[in-house]
Amino acid sequence: MTASRAAEAASVGLVLITAKGVIDYINASGELLIGRSRKRLIGRSLEDAGEVGAAVSALAQRAMMEHREVFAHDLPIETESGLVRISVDAVPEGEGVCLSLRPWPEAGASSSGGVAADAAAGFGRMLSHELKNPIAGARGAAQLIGASESGEVAELADLIITELDRARRIAERWSQIGDIAPGPLKPVNLHTLVRSAVRSAAAAFGDGISWQEHFDPSLPDALVDEDLALQAVLNLLTNAAEAVADENGLIAVSTRYRSARPGGPAPEARLEVLVEDNGPGIPDRLQNAVFNPFVTGKPAGEGLGLALVARIADLHGGGVEFESRPGRTAFHLYFKDARA
Repeated sequence: MTASRAAEAASVGLVLITAKGVIDYINASGELLIGRSRKRLIGRSLEDAGEVGAAVSALAQRAMMEHREVFAHDLPIETESGLVRISVDAVPEGEGVCLSLRPWPEAGASSSGGVAADAAAGFGRMLSHELKNPIAGARGAAQLIGASESGEVAELADLIITELDRARRIAERWSQIGDIAPGPLKPVNLHTLVRSAVRSAAAAFGDGISWQEHFDPSLPDALVDEDLALQAVLNLLTNAAEAVADENGLIAVSTRYRSARPGGPAPEARLEVLVEDNGPGIPDRLQNAVFNPFVTGKPAGEGLGLALVARIADLHGGGVEFESRPGRTAFHLYFKDARA
């Protein structure tokens, strides 16, 4: 099959535009997504090719001006027939741009942490609302019992109060996850931020873990709420440290500029913090739900740390994903470039 026939048969919409923004080629799938025939499109400006053409034209112009790939997933577009959502990859090609258009969502294209982040937010609000009054009532009753009884009954009342207080703290933490919102985003040096998180984690876990840092000195600043971004990195480090606590623990932390893959999470977030450990890996039974509330492989864990990471990443327009096998688990946290 020739390249031209392969392009014509492709299930994704392919559009080639010139440096002047004029459509030079479009395949059959592209016609369907834009909603116009190629006879009406070839030689015309992409910006004038209906609502879809106008929406993706801005991405194409940005790819040309910045000489880099530009991705937009879940792009909502109001058309005459209603709201449509598409995924767009704009890749410089010669002096023009090659556009790949696909309906959204695609099979397997959801962010590893994105759905969990939304679930964490809703769950936090619900949990706080539903548990606040019952916990307060039960605690008050336990205090009355403890004050009027002695011996074993009083001890049991104290235990009930202790456990209710723990439940209240969990509910409060989940309320914060649900209601959390970043402050004004500003440029932050990721190296400084990550080093601060490593120092905190190393102090908390003592000398039994070896820490390695691999930083890209050319990395630009990230656009973040510094406190929230620091918390997300610290949670990943804590998670890794707990995973290697009984091993000859090694944790490597890297920063680098990410080459986002089509269909991957948060393609516009090009700055990556990578946290790797040499622990036993995440059990297979948990791998599809590690970012979900209360999912944990730790006997005393609450399953809050990774859900909070997913929530923070989502609030920054970033993402988080992982890969794991025995001997190596790697979490990839993505933030946006402050220059974008």
